[in-house]
Amino acid sequence: MWKFNIVATMAGAGRYRHMLEDLAPFGEFRRTEFLGVALGQVSDPLSMLETIRRERERKFYAFQDLGRIIPVERVFTFTPDTFGDLLKEMVPGFLERLAGKSFYVRLERRGHKGEIISPEIERDLDAFILAQLEARGAPGTIDFTHPEAILAVETLGDRCGLGLLTRDLMERYEVVRVG
Repeated sequence: MWKFNIVATMAGAGRYRHMLEDLAPFGEFRRTEFLGVALGQVSDPLSMLETIRRERERKFYAFQDLGRIIPVERVFTFTPDTFGDLLKEMVPGFLERLAGKSFYVRLERRGHKGEIISPEIERDLDAFILAQLEARGAPGTIDFTHPEAILAVETLGDRCGLGLLTRDLMERYEVVRVG
């Protein structure tokens, strides 16, 4: 499986080819089988986000075909039967940054319709993370209105990427947000 660290989605009425052309200078981006979604491998996601932010401030039409970017830190393949357990195996890598914080899990599922139920996975992972934080003596809270972080879970068929979107990251970069 090709490793990726960026999930990029097209703006609602955007043009896919233009989005890919805009992103090409930052690294390698590949089309996916899902409409308007590309996977990217870039050397410095924060530098890319900063460049996009500056260009959008300078020219209102810069990156106009780009809807969202989710930087991901953990990538794995799964089957519907293994998905929930594999997600829980990835959680320890995020616990330190979620300790004592308000957060929630957001799953953007592409593929496996009827096999993976997003709200069930989100609730289960929220509860699992809360229990893990409590056991560490650093309880967190679920907050959907103004969380300090969102654990973004992005699936594309049998591939999954997880990224932690902090409030600071989302406030600084308007393209970093969950769907």
